[in-house]
Amino acid sequence: MKFGMRLLFVSILAIPQHGFGQPDSSYVSFEAFMHMVRAYHPAGKQAELLIESGDANLRKARGNFDPVIKSDYNQKQFDSKNYYQINSNTLTVPTPLGLELKAGYDNTSGVFLNPENQLPANGLAYAGIAVPLGKGLLFDDRRQAVRQAEVFEKATELERILLLNNLIFDATKAYWDWYSAWNIYEIFDESVSLAEFRLRAVKESYIQGDVPAIDTLEAYILVQNRQLSRNEAAIKMQQAKFEASNYLWSPDLEPLKLSDNSKPIEHEDVTVENPVDEALIASILSGIDRTHPKLQLYYNKLENLNFERKMKAEKVKPRFDINYNLLNQPVAGNPFENYSTNDYKWGFEFSMPILLRKGRGDLQLTKIKMNQTDLDRQQESLNIKNKIKAYEMEINNLFDQIELFKDAVNNYQILLNGEKRKFEEGESSLFIVNSRETGLINAEVKLIELLGKYQKAQAGLIFALGGAEIPT
Repeated sequence: MKFGMRLLFVSILAIPQHGFGQPDSSYVSFEAFMHMVRAYHPAGKQAELLIESGDANLRKARGNFDPVIKSDYNQKQFDSKNYYQINSNTLTVPTPLGLELKAGYDNTSGVFLNPENQLPANGLAYAGIAVPLGKGLLFDDRRQAVRQAEVFEKATELERILLLNNLIFDATKAYWDWYSAWNIYEIFDESVSLAEFRLRAVKESYIQGDVPAIDTLEAYILVQNRQLSRNEAAIKMQQAKFEASNYLWSPDLEPLKLSDNSKPIEHEDVTVENPVDEALIASILSGIDRTHPKLQLYYNKLENLNFERKMKAEKVKPRFDINYNLLNQPVAGNPFENYSTNDYKWGFEFSMPILLRKGRGDLQLTKIKMNQTDLDRQQESLNIKNKIKAYEMEINNLFDQIELFKDAVNNYQILLNGEKRKFEEGESSLFIVNSRETGLINAEVKLIELLGKYQKAQAGLIFALGGAEIPT
């Protein structure tokens, strides 16, 4: 591990969950968090295994065209007689054109040899070809397996993209939930400090006779209420921190967790981009069917079904296989010494179901599957487009709300400052001051929630676009 990454583990992230010491606290930026997720989460390893699976499947399919060497040897010896001895050696070479090349050498001997197996003393060499002129001429099981494996290889890459997109989307939501919970807790923690300070000041004023006793009770109740709000915020913050920790792993695939004093980005540092460019989104939507990995998977499946349809259509044809082999008796080890075109062996095989009901039924079922898959694709395309539009509207709406609440926070701050001055001059009450401060706190909490939602909506738009960049 490089020194910089080691430092990241020590200073930013905490310990493995089995606990081997407590590192120092650190600020965890969104970029550092997502770097850890992308680099070491097990889902990333699973995504790479998908690619390896596609490669292995394609290699397996191409193995159907591997040349095959076969050797058969049978001998019977009984009552001191060599009944028979049959030796057959063949080399078969399948080709992507559907043809099958074949060469071999047979040698037989014996006193009780079947007349069909009688061969010259030097054996018999042959070379020939087998050609399917009916079923299997244009498409066969071997070629279908390779085509489907190629499609499967493309599908594994698409599935890898979708798996990583899901991981990044979920991790992004977890980080910004933690951001919201932590910053809200900080606001309530500060509010408790302010309320406790004010309680001490009110008590001192009561002792000096400047305020009535009821003001001390009001100040104390405010402390209690804010402590309750802080406790609730602390629980939500811990829950959000644990959820974010679920996405953090070490290079050795050990689960990590955020330390107790780790903290995310502060809400003052969160930038809000411009609203989404609607014209650019419309342009992307027009071509989303061919760019979104989830929709590409449907086209991938349709391509696979099309190969299946071709295979089913091929099986409706009659079977008519013809084979031709040139024969020759080797002389002194030379298989071409006595070569003659008059020595050959050939034959054919023909078969055809009379009604073809099974083949036609299989073909019809495949066409139905293709129609169903295309309908599913159209429905998923509509869902994705509507989701993109929904995120677009949400981002634009959140942008407006954030700008609104930024002004609201400033206005509440102005009101609070003015009310404090009036209170110091004896023209206001502690109740009104607390009310102004509570309004400011609520506006700040709402602003933080909106900023978190905005970031999650942006991530949602990226996810809905299939991992593309957000246009702004």
